[in-house]
Amino acid sequence: MADLTRVFGIDLGTTYSAVASIDEFDRPTVVANDINEQTTPSAVYFESEENVVVGVEAKNMAEIEPEAVVQFVKRFMGRRDEFLFEHDGRQYEPEEISAIILKGLVEKAQLTLDDDISDVVITVPAYFDEAQRVATRNAGVMAGLNVLDIVNEPIAAAFSYGVQNKEAEETILVYDLGGGTFDVSVIRVDAEGVRILVTGGNHELGGKDWDDRLINWLAAAFEEENGVNPLTDPHAHQELRMKAEVVKKRLSQKMKDPFTFSFAGNHSRIEVAREKFEEITADLLDQTVQVTKETLEELTEKTGDNSIDRILLVGGSSLMPMVKERIDGEFGVESQIHDPAECVAKGAAVWAVKARIDGLAESVGYDTQTGEGDKEAFDEVLEAEMEDLAVRDREFYLGLPGKTGGNVSSHSYGLLAWDQGMEIVVPLITRNTEIPFVLESQPGQFGTAEDNQSTIEIVMMEADGDSLDPDDCKEIGRGSVELPAGVQRGSEVEIRFDYAGDGTMTLAAREVSTDSECEVTIVRSGIMDPDQVQEAGNQLALMVAG
Repeated sequence: MADLTRVFGIDLGTTYSAVASIDEFDRPTVVANDINEQTTPSAVYFESEENVVVGVEAKNMAEIEPEAVVQFVKRFMGRRDEFLFEHDGRQYEPEEISAIILKGLVEKAQLTLDDDISDVVITVPAYFDEAQRVATRNAGVMAGLNVLDIVNEPIAAAFSYGVQNKEAEETILVYDLGGGTFDVSVIRVDAEGVRILVTGGNHELGGKDWDDRLINWLAAAFEEENGVNPLTDPHAHQELRMKAEVVKKRLSQKMKDPFTFSFAGNHSRIEVAREKFEEITADLLDQTVQVTKETLEELTEKTGDNSIDRILLVGGSSLMPMVKERIDGEFGVESQIHDPAECVAKGAAVWAVKARIDGLAESVGYDTQTGEGDKEAFDEVLEAEMEDLAVRDREFYLGLPGKTGGNVSSHSYGLLAWDQGMEIVVPLITRNTEIPFVLESQPGQFGTAEDNQSTIEIVMMEADGDSLDPDDCKEIGRGSVELPAGVQRGSEVEIRFDYAGDGTMTLAAREVSTDSECEVTIVRSGIMDPDQVQEAGNQLALMVAG
């Protein structure tokens, strides 16, 4: 019999990561690491060829041995062509670095649990495309984990607030200001589950930018007083970064905090006021507000309504008082904030239990979403499981089966075509369209370009942003329809595009007059293939991730 509580949620973050599970009181709870902290820095330090270090020690080495430390790899998942890290003559892929983080994270959590962690759900931003999701799953596999599912962070955050047991419909804005990224999503919650309506963000803006502003301000103040700048020395720079992060956190509780620092024989005590910190970072907060407004405008275009019932503040950087004050004032809804640095991991733990229950249902031939199959058998196995666990909160478990987690397309996709001698991209799906999504071309929409054409090249393009200009898109798939002689110009070509809820895509084309067809192969150059994943996993198993 499956154990509903021996599953785990992992928030694989840009700057910090966390593991959570359901405790003996049926509550999602973060599992502390080996130094009894709830979150672990998503940093890897290659101490030697045989040994890598994950977490605080790795983060502390970032300024001292920058060539041996990797951080912020999440930004490059599914984008291997934009990432380069080499150590001891070997180049590492983004998935491999994330796998090392996951391995270290799990090993640290296992020390406090005194139990193995195997079955997991890993979270990803709602904007992640198929390649980024596959890369994240690859990382879990390489780390030796059984990845039950990949779930969107805003949905996980909502589940940590208990929305899975809500019957009334709500529209919720999830404002997620993490250490390395800012994401905003609007989700709809009803009796069927949780689905994302629109999503947006700035993937290069996060709490680190607030840290950098404070570090530069402190360094300038120190230089003005002593004539030397501590940023010129790697060791002093790292010490300044560590102390500045502590000051930032204290300013969330205090109006002022003293900062003491020594460098090159000089000593300074600088009084840092919350007001000054908010002043030097005001434009960063402005950017998040602007992105949020733009996302709400997209919601209006999509649904005709931008009213919000609740705002959830997510991400550790949301703890800065300026965030809640500004968001409440801008949008007229009092925001809720509860364990922002941990809620995504906690929600992933809830989703992991849901995945386990769905597995129980599948084992007896019952579909929790459609209600088809042997429900009586499912009820029996679920009741037996809950009785075996001495469940205290039956509603917690009974509220999970059948709940959906719908997503939207994070990009626009289209077909490369010719129109009056000009190359264009004809949209198949635009950004923020809900998935799953199926499109069949209209009669006469597509046709052959010339008489006696021997092949039709079907080229699928992905837009970078909102522009469908071919120069702003990249090719992600190609297929060829072979034609016999005699096909006339303008002969109809049918297109079928299927974007599944799990992020996988299929695209097929058929020339009608000859019934010639092809299926486009979607090729994501930014991820590792299955053989590479297996080989890397074998190598990683031999590494020590401390």
